[in-house]
Amino acid sequence: MFEPWIGDLYGKSSLLQGRRMLVLGESHHSREHPVGSVVPNLTHQVMQAYAETQERGAWMRTLDNFAWALSGKSRWQLASAVHRGEFDVWRSVAFYNYIPVVLAESSRKDRPSTDHYLQAQEPFRRVLDQLKPELVLVWGYELFPRILAGHWKHSVEKPWSFSGDFVDVCDPHRLRLVRMLHPSTGFSHTRWHAVISDAVVSF
Repeated sequence: MFEPWIGDLYGKSSLLQGRRMLVLGESHHSREHPVGSVVPNLTHQVMQAYAETQERGAWMRTLDNFAWALSGKSRWQLASAVHRGEFDVWRSVAFYNYIPVVLAESSRKDRPSTDHYLQAQEPFRRVLDQLKPELVLVWGYELFPRILAGHWKHSVEKPWSFSGDFVDVCDPHRLRLVRMLHPSTGFSHTRWHAVISDAVVSF
């Protein structure tokens, strides 16, 4: 499995009213590691590159989009005279990709199989036990029902028909799952800032 990346302000950020928030992506893609391989520190490597690289690769736009949505601020509002500020926003959360192996060489190749999702269930449970999040922001309308069906199948009668912004489950304590559009393309920072803020404030 991939080890989750944990921001140093996780559960302590005024941005989230001290809430523990886990950002849940779907999968890692890599040309450096074989498809199907397990690279435990890959998520840490990704976040380190994101923190240290000023030139933005296309894949970084996804992480930027989320930072703008979470903070409610634009790139220019987050920037300082020294560095871009998106990574500072990420320090408030933890990040984990659900599929526990390298899925493909690029994000435009392959989709997770049923076996991938089954393989992911126990590692994700370990991450939940470790981090004890209060909110999980699930990236992707396809991943969200998979998470419900795989872990809390009785919380929503028809997971694939659910169209709300979030749902609360008992795990064994209250846990809020937020259903998000994946922030890679066609993403409105303003719209998703409102959803995230509502999920945090009303929790």
